[in-house]
Amino acid sequence: MNSRLKIVIAVVVALAVVLGSVIIYHEDVAGKVKGEIITINTGDNLPLKLTRIVSLDPAATATLYALGAYKYLVGGNSYDSYPPNENIPNVTDYPSMDLEQIYNLSADAVISFDNYSGAQISQLLNNGIDYVFLSSDAGVNFSVIERQNTLLGELTGTVANATVMNQWMNVSLSALHLDALSYDQSEYNGTPLRGFYYLSSFGGYWTAGNDTFVNSYFQYADLINIAAPYDNGFYSINPENIVNDSPQVLILDSYINVSSLNSSGSPFASSPALMNGKIYTTTADENMFSEPNFRDIFAIQWIIYMVYGQNPALPNFPINLTYNPNPNGVS
Repeated sequence: MNSRLKIVIAVVVALAVVLGSVIIYHEDVAGKVKGEIITINTGDNLPLKLTRIVSLDPAATATLYALGAYKYLVGGNSYDSYPPNENIPNVTDYPSMDLEQIYNLSADAVISFDNYSGAQISQLLNNGIDYVFLSSDAGVNFSVIERQNTLLGELTGTVANATVMNQWMNVSLSALHLDALSYDQSEYNGTPLRGFYYLSSFGGYWTAGNDTFVNSYFQYADLINIAAPYDNGFYSINPENIVNDSPQVLILDSYINVSSLNSSGSPFASSPALMNGKIYTTTADENMFSEPNFRDIFAIQWIIYMVYGQNPALPNFPINLTYNPNPNGVS
């Protein structure tokens, strides 16, 4: 299974109701000096600093690097793509995390977007290891991403960088949306195009519905996400809905076979997107479009550039990084 598809499947199938799980896990260690469950709802202003972190979340790995906290990572995962040239050991994380590897790395915290089994999380807690859960499914918008940035800043002593990163994100989102509105007005008389984000063909037409960070891409690019009215989160859409809503823009994961769009029985075969050639494949970075973090700004920039043929400008990223966080060639 390729890394991109694996990330998508993990996001789609492995998430549960986090807050209920937190209560259950905490009951196992109540009153004891154990590890803690940390989320954006429970982790504000914690009196601790994490210095030996295992990141099983590619989005968190990228964020920690940008915050200047990469030095605190003692383990990563095989799906990390940013920063490139990663020099930390990869910890097995799918379909379950390798606890022995984590113990051998003397980790004081594990960061994950996957809701692992209660038994595994309890073992982490019982060994004094914190479990930091960063959500990535329904309910994650840019406000949540910024709160997760702040949480990681608090946990690693890099709050100042988290603050300027969030300010940059807000300014960028406003600029991108205004540009998209302007392009839409000049190109399509202010009538937003209907779009579809084709994430995976694994067992259906997997896409991003309402209340997801991917749906936010559409909103800031002034596009209509035809999948949004039918469900929240990541799901497999009824192909009849694709046919009926007739998308004018198709954004494809890099592993979607473009030739399959025109095959017999394909719901895209008669779509305006296919007939007009408005089909765009996210090939620049295999993970950037499926990870809720600060680099989603560049994903929106790319979508606007491809759909409208215009190059929206962004303010310079406020933190000096060795590796350019924008792989798209759009500046």
